[in-house]
Amino acid sequence: MGKKWKLSVLMAGKYDIVKGARIGFHLDAETDLYIASCGRKDFGIVKSINGGSREDLRMLGTNFGGIVLRTDLDQYLAEVMVKMHKKTA
Repeated sequence: MGKKWKLSVLMAGKYDIVKGARIGFHLDAETDLYIASCGRKDFGIVKSINGGSREDLRMLGTNFGGIVLRTDLDQYLAEVMVKMHKKTA
């Protein structure tokens, strides 16, 4: 079983993203930021990994997904749960 992380995502606006929505993340090589997208539309960047480090975030890879736990539209934030899967040999 993989470890679970909660990511804080800074949204670029007040997007209608609901609890339980699937979120995709990809690393933008030019800016070195993880971009969050929903429904093929980019909407924000990863602000932090709660209880983890930048290295933990890198271990998730350059493309991964998660599930929205909650959003705070007044602060333009979303909290997303992601799982880190163990790589098989």
